[in-house]
Amino acid sequence: MSLDDNHYSVVLASAKVIQCILSCDIIQNYFDLSKKTAINMKDTHTAPIFRSKPEIDVGFLHGGFWKYSAKPSNILLHGDDTMEDETGGKHTIQDDIVVAGQDFAAGLVRMGILPRIRYLLEIEPTAPLEECMVSVLVAIARHSPMGANAIMKCQRLVQTIVHRFTANSSTEVYPAKVKSVCLLKVLAQSDRKNCVEFIENGIFQAMTCQLYSLEQWLKLGRENCKLSSALMVEQLRFWKVCIQYGYCVSYFSTVFPALSLWLNPPVIEKLVENNVLSEFASISEEAYLILESLARTLPNFYSHKILSDSIPERADDNVETWSWIHVGPMVDLAVKWISVKSVLIDSHDGIMGNSVLQDKSSSPLLWVYSAVMHMLSRVLEKVIPEDAMDLQEGGGHVPWLPDFVPKVGLEIIRNGFLSFTRVNSAEYGTNLAAGSSFIEQLCSLRKQSEFETSFASLCCLHGFFKVCIYINNLIQLTKTMVYNPSQERCLSHEENILAKGILVESLFELRCVFDIFSKLVASEWHFVQSIEIFGRGGPAPGVGFGWGASGGGFWLKIVLLAQTDAWLLSQLLEIFQIIFTGVLSLDEQRTFTREIILSALGLCLIAGPRDKVVVEKALDVMLQVPVLKYLSLCIQRFIQDKGSIKSYGWEYKEEDYMHVSEILASHFRNRWLSNKRKLKGSSVDRTSRDSVPLETIPEDLDTSKMSQDHNCTSLMSEWAHQRLPLPMHWFLSPVSTLCASKHAGLGKASDIQNILQDPGHIVEVSRAGMFFLLGLEAWSTFLPTDVVSPIQSVPVSGNCIHYPSYYSLEWPFSKMRRLGTFMSLCKSYMDNILTRKGLREDVKLLQICLPYGAVSFGDLTYGRQVAVYLHRCVEAPVRLAAWNALSNSRVLELLPPLQKCLGEAEGYLEPVEENEAILEAYLKSWVSGALDKATTRGSVAFTLALHHLSSFVFISNKSDKLLLRNKLVKSLLRDYARKKNHEGMMLRFIGYTKPSNVPIQRSDVEERLERLREACD
Repeated sequence: MSLDDNHYSVVLASAKVIQCILSCDIIQNYFDLSKKTAINMKDTHTAPIFRSKPEIDVGFLHGGFWKYSAKPSNILLHGDDTMEDETGGKHTIQDDIVVAGQDFAAGLVRMGILPRIRYLLEIEPTAPLEECMVSVLVAIARHSPMGANAIMKCQRLVQTIVHRFTANSSTEVYPAKVKSVCLLKVLAQSDRKNCVEFIENGIFQAMTCQLYSLEQWLKLGRENCKLSSALMVEQLRFWKVCIQYGYCVSYFSTVFPALSLWLNPPVIEKLVENNVLSEFASISEEAYLILESLARTLPNFYSHKILSDSIPERADDNVETWSWIHVGPMVDLAVKWISVKSVLIDSHDGIMGNSVLQDKSSSPLLWVYSAVMHMLSRVLEKVIPEDAMDLQEGGGHVPWLPDFVPKVGLEIIRNGFLSFTRVNSAEYGTNLAAGSSFIEQLCSLRKQSEFETSFASLCCLHGFFKVCIYINNLIQLTKTMVYNPSQERCLSHEENILAKGILVESLFELRCVFDIFSKLVASEWHFVQSIEIFGRGGPAPGVGFGWGASGGGFWLKIVLLAQTDAWLLSQLLEIFQIIFTGVLSLDEQRTFTREIILSALGLCLIAGPRDKVVVEKALDVMLQVPVLKYLSLCIQRFIQDKGSIKSYGWEYKEEDYMHVSEILASHFRNRWLSNKRKLKGSSVDRTSRDSVPLETIPEDLDTSKMSQDHNCTSLMSEWAHQRLPLPMHWFLSPVSTLCASKHAGLGKASDIQNILQDPGHIVEVSRAGMFFLLGLEAWSTFLPTDVVSPIQSVPVSGNCIHYPSYYSLEWPFSKMRRLGTFMSLCKSYMDNILTRKGLREDVKLLQICLPYGAVSFGDLTYGRQVAVYLHRCVEAPVRLAAWNALSNSRVLELLPPLQKCLGEAEGYLEPVEENEAILEAYLKSWVSGALDKATTRGSVAFTLALHHLSSFVFISNKSDKLLLRNKLVKSLLRDYARKKNHEGMMLRFIGYTKPSNVPIQRSDVEERLERLREACD
C-alpha cells in the first residue's frame, strides 16, 4: 500500500525497505563473484527452502529432498491485465499473509507488487527510485522460475524497462541502466524461451549497443569509467547467456574490433595513473569469459566437420557454433598475457611488487588471468579427440596437433608458472618471494590474503590446472613429441619438460598444492555442515539473505570459497589419478590413498546444488578398485589388531571389487544425486486468479522418470527437488535402505510391508555397502590423532542403528559359506563397537520406535534395530524415551529375545540400572499389564525389567536408594495382591538370578522375602 502513496519520499522509503529486506545488494555481490569463477555456467535460485522429513524406508537418514517453503503455484499475479475474472472470492488477504510468512518475495508477487512497479516506472521516476525498483525486480527474477515467469507475464513491464533504457542518451550511464541489463540477463538465464524472445524482438541488440574504445573510455573520468565498465560487463554477461544457449555466436565478427582493445594486455602504468585498473580488468576478464563461452560451442577439432573443407558457423535448430578459424588469433592474444606475466605480476608495480602488495587492487589482474586460463582450457578441451580414452588404452595417437598446443605449454614453462625442482613442502606457500613459482604465489595469496584476492587466486589456480591437464594429455597422445634419448639433445630444456609430461615433471610441487587444499577442505566441511537446520529457514523464512539463517547460511562468501576449493581439490585428484600410476612405491601409494579418501569424503560434504560433478568425481575416486583393495587391507589389519573379532578366511577377487564398485556407484548416484520430478499433470498455468485456494507442499512426487528438461532449457539451478549438500552420514545409505535402492526415498511415504519388493537388488547393495562401511570404519581408526574424518564425526549410534538392516538379508547368504562368514564378521565388528563405545543421544532417531507396532508385525530385523536403544551404553534419556514409546504403544512383546538382540547380552544387563526414572518406567509397564504378553513370549523387554528391578531390590545395597527400593517393592506387592495373573511374574521376580549364575538357594529366597517384609514396615 505504501508504494501507492502520493508522497515521493514515502514511496522511495518503502522501495528501499523492500530492497533491504530482499538483500538485493548482498545477493548481487554474491552472484558477481560466482560468475567470475567460470567453473559453472549456472546460477542458483534464491527462494527459501526446507528439507523433507526423514522416512523409515531409508532408515530415517536425514538429507531428504529440498522443497520450496511456499508452493510455487501459490504465487498468483495481481491486476486486471493478468486475469479475466475476479469473482468467486477464492483470493483472500489471509492467503497473502500465509504465503508471505512462508516466503516474503513470493508474498510480494502474490500481493501485486509487479503492476505497481510497472506503474512507477511509467511515470518517469527519479534515478534513486528507478534503481530500487529494478533491483527488486532482479531479486524476484532470481527468486524462482515462477518469479521470473511472473515478470515476463506482467503486461508491458519488460517493454517499459527496455524503453527506459533506450530513451535516455546512449552515452549517459546511471545505475538503473546497469541493473536493467542485469534484469534481462537473469530473465534469459531463467528460461531459454525468454532469451529467444529478447533476440527476436530486438531487445538484446538494444540493450547491448554500448562499447567504447580505450581512448574514449579513459576520457570519461573516474566515476563515469566505473559506471560504464559496470554496464559493459553486464552487457557482455547478457551476450554470454545467449551464447551458452547457442545463440548470437555469429555476432563475434561484428563485436571483435571493439572487443580486441580489452583482450590485449594493457600498459599498467597508464591505468594506475588514471586509477582505473580495476575497471579495465573487469571488462578484460569478461571479454575472455565471452571467448570461453564461444569455445564451448566449438565442434571437436578432429571431427569430420573440421577436417572437411567447409566449416559451417550455424548448425541445425538455429543453434550456432563458433568457427576454428577464429580460435588461433584469440589464443595468440591469451598467450600474450602469459608472456607478460613477469611485467604485470612480478614487477615492482605488479601484484607481487612491494608497492601494491597490501593493496586490495591486487585481485583485478588475477581475475583476468583466471579468465584467460579458463578460455585456454576450454579451447584445449575441444582439441582432445572424442575417442581419447580408446587411443590411450590401445596405445594409439593423434596424427598432429595444432601449433597453439605446444606454444601454450612452452610459455607456461618459460614464465615460471610451475617449479620443476624439488620444493620444501614445509615452507611451501608461505611467501611471495619473486623466486617462487606463480603457483606457489597463488597458493600463498589463497591462504593469507583478504577475501577477493584469495578467491581470485583460487579461480586462477583452477583454470591453470585445467590447462595443464589438457596439454599433458594432448602431448602424450601425439608421436611428434614422444620422448626418447636421441631427441633429448635436439630439444631445449622447456621442450624436454613438455615432452616428458608437464604434470610428471612438477610432481613435487603438485603434491604440495594437494596438501594445502586437502587441509583447507578438511577445515571447511565442518562449517558447511553446521549451517543446515531442519526447518523452514530459521526465524524469518524468506526474508532475503540466507533465508533467515544466521550469518547468511549457504549464501555466505566463505561457503562459495569452500565450494570452489572443493572444485580445485577434485581437479587435483584427477591429476594424481593420471600421473601417480607406476610412479609411487607401494607404501607411498597406500599413504596417498588414505589421504585421497579423506579428501573425497570432505568434498561430498561441501558440494552444493551446482556441484554434482564434484560429488561424482569424489565417488569415482573412493569406489575405484585400488581404493577398495586398500579398504580391504584396512579391515584385515583392524581384525588383526582386535583379537576379540574373529578373522575371516577369504579375499575378494578383482571381479568382486569391480562389482562392488559398480553397485555402490549406481546406488549413491540414484540415492543422493537424482532430482525429484514434479507431479504429473501439474503443468497447469497458475498465474491467474482462477485457481484453487492455497495448496500444500506434497511430500510425494512422481519420480518414475528423472527429467533433465529444465536443465536443457535454463541456466539456473534450483535448490528444490535435489538433496545437496549431502548429510554427514550419507555413506550409511546402502545399509539403511530397506526398500529397493533404485527408488529409496523417491516414492511414496514409508511402506515397510514392501521392504523386500526387490530382494535381489537389496542383497547386492547391502553386501557392497557393508563392505564399504566396514572399510571406512577400519580406515578411520588408523588416521593420525589430529585428523578428524567425517566417519569419526558421525555418532556411533548413527552407525549401529543402521547395521541391523543387514540381518534380514542373511537368508540368501545361508547357503554361501563365504558370504555367511562375511556377515558373521559384520556382527562381530558391530558387537565390538557397542562394547567399546557408548551411543550418543540422538532423539530424532527415536522416530524409529514410534511406528514399530503398526508396521513391524514382530519383524526380527526391525526389533533388533529398536532394541539397540535399550542397551546400557545408550544414554539414559534415550533409553527412557524408547521404553516409554514402546510401552505406551503396547508393543514390548514384539521385541526379540535377549539372545537374538544385537550385541552381547551382558551389555543390556550390566551395570544394574539405578536411574530412578527408568526403574519407575519398568515398574509402570509391569503393573499396567504392558509386560504381560512379553512374559510369555520371552521378549527382551520383560528380561530387562525383571533383571533390573530384581537386581536393584535384592542385590544393590546403596543406602541413598532405600526410599526408592521400598517404593518399588510396595508397588509390586500391591500389584500382586490385585492381579492373580501376575503371580508367576512375582515368583520369577523373587527367584531371579542372571542366566550365567547358579540357581538361587532356599536360604537366598528366605533372605529376599525378609527384605520384602522390611520394605513394607
